[in-house]
Amino acid sequence: MFKFDKNTVPYHISNLVFYVLTLVAVGLIYYFAFLPPLLEVTSDEFFANFGLRQAGGTAFFLVLVIVPILLLIGIVYHLFRLIKPVDKTAANN
Repeated sequence: MFKFDKNTVPYHISNLVFYVLTLVAVGLIYYFAFLPPLLEVTSDEFFANFGLRQAGGTAFFLVLVIVPILLLIGIVYHLFRLIKPVDKTAANN
């Protein structure tokens, strides 16, 4: 990643682009790698005998859901900082 001073426009643009591309890559990995097996195992009998093994798998997929949410939060943050930048001048300190 490029080295910019924090809270500058190039810093927020580069981080925004990085987060968007990472979200696209994670989305493609999830769609092609995790979705087909997940659709195969989630049937009525999967939920009929929900035990410790299924709880571990559910916790794993919970982590897989949290990662894109954090990426979306990063995208919204940097987009917000591009629209409304923080004015850090000597008069405001």
